[in-house]
Amino acid sequence: MRTSRPGRSLIPILVASVLVSGCGVTLKELLGYPADPTPTFPGRSAARPWVLIKNPAFGSRPTEPEYIWVEEDRIPTTMGTVVRGKQSLVAPPEIVARYGSPPGGGRVSSLHGGPYAASSSAAVIQPAAKVESKSPSPVLQAAPPPTRGYVVYVDTTRVVIDLTAQDGLKPGSIVSLRRPKIPIIHPVTGEFLGELEEEVATAKVIELRERFSVAEIQGTSPGAQIRVKDLVFLQ
Repeated sequence: MRTSRPGRSLIPILVASVLVSGCGVTLKELLGYPADPTPTFPGRSAARPWVLIKNPAFGSRPTEPEYIWVEEDRIPTTMGTVVRGKQSLVAPPEIVARYGSPPGGGRVSSLHGGPYAASSSAAVIQPAAKVESKSPSPVLQAAPPPTRGYVVYVDTTRVVIDLTAQDGLKPGSIVSLRRPKIPIIHPVTGEFLGELEEEVATAKVIELRERFSVAEIQGTSPGAQIRVKDLVFLQ
């Protein structure tokens, strides 16, 4: 009785696998098994919303800002978020309006409590709907906003501000140092209209540099103290 060697039965299969390999067919498919599905990896969405949060590292170094932009799914976990939830880090609407657009002009997360639209200077709440008037109304030109900057350094008798000659400053110019006090929110649309500010001090410009100016403090309000990030308005 003639017996066949096991190795010979594999030769046709091996030959066939070599012939079909150049055609993109696997040996498993050749034997009748279903092809393995191609693995897929979910891509990262380019339109991921951004959240303005209170910086957990604020105060640890002088250069750390009080608020920072992070992607919605990257809100850090802190002791506060463990107890009160991640919403405890989310900045209120009036803070969002002052910090401007997210990086790259991205969209603002709904975690801030309303539909936001990022603009060139601030991310403000937009009305849900606009009621069209039956009769045409004259177009009113809004007054240009006043020149505004920030205090970047405070000395005993002087302050350094980020306004320069390009902003209209000249030696002897008087600037008002103010601090935001009361945010004004529209009761119907929820739109941030602005802020009532209190004057902290006044100062006179004594030196102009390329990227900053030095001003001498003229007077301060009773009990007030000038701080870095106070607003500066040219009078």
